Amino acid sequence: MSAAEKPILPAPGAPPANAIAPGAPPAGATGSADPLARPVESLAGVGPARAKALRDLGVATLGDLLEYYPRDYQLETAERPIADLGTDGVQTTRGEVVAVNYVPSRPRPRFEATLDDGAGKCGLVWFHGAYLRRQIHPGITLRVKGKVRLFHNIPQMTNPKWELVEPDETPDPDAKSRFRPIYPASSNLPSDTLERIVADNLDDALAAVAEWYSPELLARRKLCPRPDAHRLIHQPPDLRAAMFARRRLIYDELMLMQLGLGISKRLRDGRLTAPILRVDKTLDQRIARRFPFTMTPAQRNAVFDIIKDLQTGRPMHRLLQGDVGSGKTAVALYAMLMAVANRMQAALLTPTEVLAEQHFLTISNLLADSSVGVELFTSRTRRKRGDDARQRLTDGEAHLAIGTQALLQEGIDFANLGLVVVDEQHKLGVRQRATLRSKGHAPHYLVMTATPIPRTLALSYFADFDVTTINELPPGRQPIETRWLRSRQASEAYNLIRHEVANGRQAYIVLPRIDDDDADGAQGVVKRFAELSKKELSGLRLGMLHGQLPIEEKRRVMESFRDGQTDVLVATTVIEVGIDVPNATVMLIDHADAFGLSQLHQLRGRVGRGPNPSFCVLVADPLTDSAESRLSAMTRTADGFEIAEMDLALRGPGQFFGTRQHGLPEFKLTDLTGELEMLQTAKDDATALLADDPRLSSPRHAALRRALLDQFGDTLDLPRIG
Repeated sequence: MSAAEKPILPAPGAPPANAIAPGAPPAGATGSADPLARPVESLAGVGPARAKALRDLGVATLGDLLEYYPRDYQLETAERPIADLGTDGVQTTRGEVVAVNYVPSRPRPRFEATLDDGAGKCGLVWFHGAYLRRQIHPGITLRVKGKVRLFHNIPQMTNPKWELVEPDETPDPDAKSRFRPIYPASSNLPSDTLERIVADNLDDALAAVAEWYSPELLARRKLCPRPDAHRLIHQPPDLRAAMFARRRLIYDELMLMQLGLGISKRLRDGRLTAPILRVDKTLDQRIARRFPFTMTPAQRNAVFDIIKDLQTGRPMHRLLQGDVGSGKTAVALYAMLMAVANRMQAALLTPTEVLAEQHFLTISNLLADSSVGVELFTSRTRRKRGDDARQRLTDGEAHLAIGTQALLQEGIDFANLGLVVVDEQHKLGVRQRATLRSKGHAPHYLVMTATPIPRTLALSYFADFDVTTINELPPGRQPIETRWLRSRQASEAYNLIRHEVANGRQAYIVLPRIDDDDADGAQGVVKRFAELSKKELSGLRLGMLHGQLPIEEKRRVMESFRDGQTDVLVATTVIEVGIDVPNATVMLIDHADAFGLSQLHQLRGRVGRGPNPSFCVLVADPLTDSAESRLSAMTRTADGFEIAEMDLALRGPGQFFGTRQHGLPEFKLTDLTGELEMLQTAKDDATALLADDPRLSSPRHAALRRALLDQFGDTLDLPRIG
């Protein structure tokens, strides 16, 4: 095996020289097994019931408990007289109950009590506290703990914790205020109990925590040692110490991800091979003639990037991003036809069957008179002619396969797959890549998205991808005026549609669902189509399009609209991509608050494709601040990158796209939207570390290598997946 072929990291269970064997304790630990792998049932203070409750929270081992971080902190003051109670943090006091009252008002009945310590009085309120009538009564002495607010200048606690104490029991003179962690809790495991369990087992856990980095790196980045960080995040003396610990652990999360992505890129570039696909001037001209337009300079630059990748013999991993209508699909089709011309097959993967059908119709039309065989693979098409299509793919008679990711997993074999294009899924999951390699394929990958990737995510989740941006729109694209109307103003939108149709133009009306939804009162396409035909848009030629129509019916409806035989297309989001009608100038989105920001932007991109001014009208009565923010953002900007940044800020990276499918770690502390500087720092440090020790084979990196394998072991098979 040549040096280039040696794996940078071992496969799980097969350590290289100098590696810590899987299951062995890290530096600083003792014993034959990893102490952090101890099951929760064996931990101090954990019986069978608590063990089950911990597992319900995702805590199965001592290591899980160590990384079950507090969600917040609060200052808990030492016990003080009622007159000295403050309104910061959690206050503790005691006194005699001198009055009680139960108020059975709905919807929140409450139990009230008054506490008196001889120098002051404090009100207590427990909502839904009917059961307290049997436990709290005048004459008893309580110690209470809770947050205090002033009500008519009298301190009051709402839902305080309480305990019965003897009247002559004096407060502990040595008691001090404490800064306490607040854990994500459950009804079976309150935060106080979790705090005790962590405290009882923290020393054992910390004994197994090894440092990952050199003292020089820690000093340069002003990071505390890893064991200290874990102690301080659970038991900080103050908020400053907690944030110091949190900063170190966020750095660790980002470093592991950057190291995993960096190693994946090195493996791809240094060891794996892919088909060499060539293009000359004649082939370039043949492919270009397939398109009924001339590519923009930005599209040609993107094609050039792809051609360079496909000729290297190394697997292409390229992210093609551009705003709505910038022409990404044409660039991707160029690459697919280049594969076909080199006697290879190409697959186009989409997240939904509807999107797959849209691409199939568009590409089939462009290649109608060619010898290129195009097959569609979805659950519906498989039932009718799936066996024949699969056989044509296996025999190499089908050159382009279009479908969902099930295309890679359900007994479908390619004769010679050379290129995989992934649309609107942001990244082909590593398990899908593993499936392809298990079938003997090492294809090139092109990921395209009309949701531009914010720089934060490009630095993180796409660190192992080369990025091409189509930064211009085709000639003739018109600016789109976007308006937000309340439902009572909807008649203005329909008047606009009638005006545009009277001037020879067309319109879309998009609704969020096919059938009515009783839960939110939103109408579906079917009922709204019937109403519009009889009322607001009577006399116009209306068409209806949604995902449940047979593919031939969809084709007929789309062609009718494209040919100008339909004035208004009433549809679901099936028109989000794949329809290019320059004559359409109005996009009316009904119940627009039901859509995500990026989806609204993509729908808006269906208009403004011709020479006439265009309009996007959002009709909605939003009920949440988030929905209002999305609609306001749409009216402020039409810039796709700005929209993407807003979408990321509103939804966070976990919803912007899922990470689980990518084989990347789920963050426990890191919020990427607020950690761009730390992310860049981790990326720089990971790059430098791998440049110095590409295999992490140095003994000083043994603990870091083991952590990387633990993190990525069953999802990112680094030595075998490009």
